[in-house]
Amino acid sequence: MPYRSSNWMGNNENQGRVQQTQITPGTPPQQPSTPNQVMPPVMEGPPPVMNIDYIPGYLRSIIGKNVRAEFIIGSNQYTDRTGVLVDVGVNYFVLHDVNSGTHIMCDLYSVKFVTVIL
Repeated sequence: MPYRSSNWMGNNENQGRVQQTQITPGTPPQQPSTPNQVMPPVMEGPPPVMNIDYIPGYLRSIIGKNVRAEFIIGSNQYTDRTGVLVDVGVNYFVLHDVNSGTHIMCDLYSVKFVTVIL
């Protein structure tokens, strides 16, 4: 019996019968059996934003250094935080405040300046 379904635009997703494939652990994925099926690209490694040409990539290169980050809040209010840079994500970084012994997660998008304290 043929199996058909439609996506949200009404296009047929499957033409004909569903092929059942048995996946064995440790075997590489097989190429699609029909030319109109496309395998999605496989991303390996860190996201491109972690390249040193981007802010998170640069910050990742100075992990372990003492830094002062200056933030803008709203349209005219500034604040800053100082600590040892311990982690960097795509849109955040984490400072270790040595005075209080706490970690502070900082929003990368509100940062205006980061000063490395030598």
